[in-house]
Amino acid sequence: MARADLHTAFFGGRGFTLYHATGAHGSRPLTPHFHDEYLICAQLAGHEECHVAGRLFSFDPGDVVLMNPQQVHTGNARGSSDVDYITLYVDRRLALGLVEDAAGPRCAPEFTSVRVTGRVELVSAITALHDLVRSDNAPGRTLEVEAALHNVVSHAFTEFSNLREPLRRSTNRIAHRKIARVVDYIRGLDPRIDPTTLSLDELASVAELSKYHFLRQFAQVVGMTPGAYLRTLRLCQAARELRTSRRSILEIALGAGFADHPSFSRAFARHMGMTPSQYQALGPL
Repeated sequence: MARADLHTAFFGGRGFTLYHATGAHGSRPLTPHFHDEYLICAQLAGHEECHVAGRLFSFDPGDVVLMNPQQVHTGNARGSSDVDYITLYVDRRLALGLVEDAAGPRCAPEFTSVRVTGRVELVSAITALHDLVRSDNAPGRTLEVEAALHNVVSHAFTEFSNLREPLRRSTNRIAHRKIARVVDYIRGLDPRIDPTTLSLDELASVAELSKYHFLRQFAQVVGMTPGAYLRTLRLCQAARELRTSRRSILEIALGAGFADHPSFSRAFARHMGMTPSQYQALGPL
């Protein structure tokens, strides 16, 4: 997620979004949030700390950060002034294509490590993809971009996911059985249904907990309140529509439960680090 004191640049292509951030960090941490894509991030310079799945992680130069879709995390809690990182957001369909190529049809893989160190080849592959995508002649090098993207994705999933070992535990696993049931219920909803229409009573009933106990447990286990989770999920769905449908931004905003274009743009910019029109301009997923 973008910060006001960062120099940022976004690039997009079929199946991915690439984000490069450099600059000084303030001390204020970002609130818990998540994305609908897989996240593969190379820390090139500086030191950062953030919470992922309820644990505090430190990231230093040479580290690679791996997160699963809808894995709640915070932004920088404490960081140095020379931060530099490249983040690749990978569409789920691209990952599913990799799975079918490598292991035949099955459930989508999930990363089993949040932070990996000493993986020079993977960091180099991410940097090479970034350099290729940002080059002036990138539009004419589609096949090279696709090959570089596949190199990063296949490397990350082959080594650090349960792609080949389905029983390995995902870092996105929720240990609380009843809360996990609710999260699975929400994720299994028809994407055309507005999740903000779900009532707290309905979710507490799925968990078989009292409403107030459910509220406390959900926030503690997931890392954000049910309301914040549902609002973030809706923003994720809106982001997907911006790059996969022909609907106008206003139509998507209204469909996401926002009263108007400006309120949607403000919320979207806080979530994605750019405006809906900038995100839409990255091209189709």
